[in-house]
Amino acid sequence: MYAQSIQRRFVTLIEMMIVMFLIALITGVIAYNYRGSLDEGKAFKTKAGIEKVKTILNLEVAKAPQLRDSIASDWQKIIQDSPLVHDPKALLKDGWGEDYQVYIDDSNGEIDVTSRRFEEYKKKNQSLFND
Repeated sequence: MYAQSIQRRFVTLIEMMIVMFLIALITGVIAYNYRGSLDEGKAFKTKAGIEKVKTILNLEVAKAPQLRDSIASDWQKIIQDSPLVHDPKALLKDGWGEDYQVYIDDSNGEIDVTSRRFEEYKKKNQSLFND
């Protein structure tokens, strides 16, 4: 009879720690990039929403000029009642889920729509949104 020697190869603790470190590193990089993409998407949604709200409010004021005086307080009702809006609830909030601020610009009399979170995002990422 001859004896067969069976060699077993075990994974050492160091090897397991290296693999876990690499997995954590890759996951961290992916999560960091994903978070930036989410914020960028919210910013683009907000920018498009601002333009839509501004356009709809200007059209409604063109049809009924007396609305201009109450536009800052009644803009949400105007958006909800407008036949031009498919989903009014989605258009009432910015990409971060906060209400837009609507007011009449005193210098030129135009309707202005802004978002606090969008303005903060633009300050942090100046190259993306040069108006």
